[in-house]
Amino acid sequence: MYEELSYTVLNAQYATSFPNDTIQTGPALVRVNLQVANKSTDQVSVIYYDVARLILPGVVKPVAPTNVHLSTGPKPGTSEVGWIDFPVSKGVTLSTLKLQLGSQLLNEASLVIPFSGAYDPNHFAPKTYPQNLTIYYDFAGNILVYHLTSVNALYAYKGTQAAVGQQFYVFNFSVDNNNGVMVSPGYGFDYIRLNIYGYNTPPVDNTLPHGFNAGAQGVKGRVVYKGPAGMKSLNFAFLVQVAQGQYSYTVYLS
Repeated sequence: MYEELSYTVLNAQYATSFPNDTIQTGPALVRVNLQVANKSTDQVSVIYYDVARLILPGVVKPVAPTNVHLSTGPKPGTSEVGWIDFPVSKGVTLSTLKLQLGSQLLNEASLVIPFSGAYDPNHFAPKTYPQNLTIYYDFAGNILVYHLTSVNALYAYKGTQAAVGQQFYVFNFSVDNNNGVMVSPGYGFDYIRLNIYGYNTPPVDNTLPHGFNAGAQGVKGRVVYKGPAGMKSLNFAFLVQVAQGQYSYTVYLS
């Protein structure tokens, strides 16, 4: 998985040239044939000339591609097959090579696929941790009931790859307003925080509405944060908005 896309290396080929690649800067080429599937609901943009690299043994700097036959924006729910060509010296051994996907300029967590040997294909796969936490949030004298149903730990969110050592944590809520009036605590940006190393961190994305209609039940939304990768417990807080203070909670990812 990279940028929410699922990559499968179908095979790798070595040749001094390929008839359908007239862009060649070295004495030989390695062609990596790939299947790319966008199983998400997001439009993802990938600039392969920036993020794709071939790692050769004994070569410090990974090799950038010279030609790409893949779309830059695979649509949600689609799959395609294409190739990336890399310039190499003559006589390279394919089994010693690795394909790397990830922008070094943006310090992204890189996906590295070896052409032989051990490999964990699920390392970047999204993980979902069911939760059963009910939170009673008092806003201006009206109680809203938040049900935390699950937390997702992701290496990519909405087509953006996490930075090295980071992950996205998605809190999925269902909210009930048992009051006879509309209650408007604001968006999740305003009052829900993830506590990281003692500091309250605001969300990077939110789909909870600004207000909840009188009697509304099961209103779904998510609040998304960036944090250190591999966290096993998450401390978060609902801020008291009409005075100082907060309500603190802990959930476990196991």
